[in-house]
Amino acid sequence: MNCVKCGSVIAEGNNFCMICGTPVGTSAPQAAPAPAEQAAYQQAAPAPQAPETPAIPYYQPVMDGANITLPLSRKFRIRCPDCGLVADDIKRDQTVGFPCPSCHKAYAYGGQLLLYRMGNGMPSCAMLPVDIIIDGVVYGEISNRESIRIMLPSGTHIIGMRSRPAWPYSPNVSNQFQIVVGPQSCNLAFKLSIVYRYMATNGLELAECAPQEIPDI
Repeated sequence: MNCVKCGSVIAEGNNFCMICGTPVGTSAPQAAPAPAEQAAYQQAAPAPQAPETPAIPYYQPVMDGANITLPLSRKFRIRCPDCGLVADDIKRDQTVGFPCPSCHKAYAYGGQLLLYRMGNGMPSCAMLPVDIIIDGVVYGEISNRESIRIMLPSGTHIIGMRSRPAWPYSPNVSNQFQIVVGPQSCNLAFKLSIVYRYMATNGLELAECAPQEIPDI
């Protein structure tokens, strides 16, 4: 038997090499890879991937009588019937009330309107300011690739979109929809597309869709 380190002959019955002291049964040392081999390994090794941001799963809303409820930590937008403030907030309890951040009065709503502005069109389309119009009242702006949940009272509503003046384009109004919010239609969803038109007003197209198609809502 030869020593795996120095190659000297080890007499039978010895438990270590009499020359270098290496114990019998030690594995042979692995040679370090050459620089070229190290470079090839580094190139072949997969690059670490950045963790993906988890998408918010869709949640089917629940009706409490004639009013809609949402789970905790879901974002929503309201227009306060008392002071007229349009504001975004987060659901903080399981009640049917959605308080105004300004006057702090809480109101119940009959349904939710889900809106998503699709990221299509030219880069100028992404920067185009677009307002949400419901019953002739501005319900705030919707940004590119943004999803918004708007709480609405029961009844009939007219919804649409309107772009604000942005050089070199003039304002434009989308097609409109008449919706009925109630216990049987408490969960409505629409997508907004912006159609680029060379040296003309960008077209706004609103289309109905399934609530499950609205991302991160």
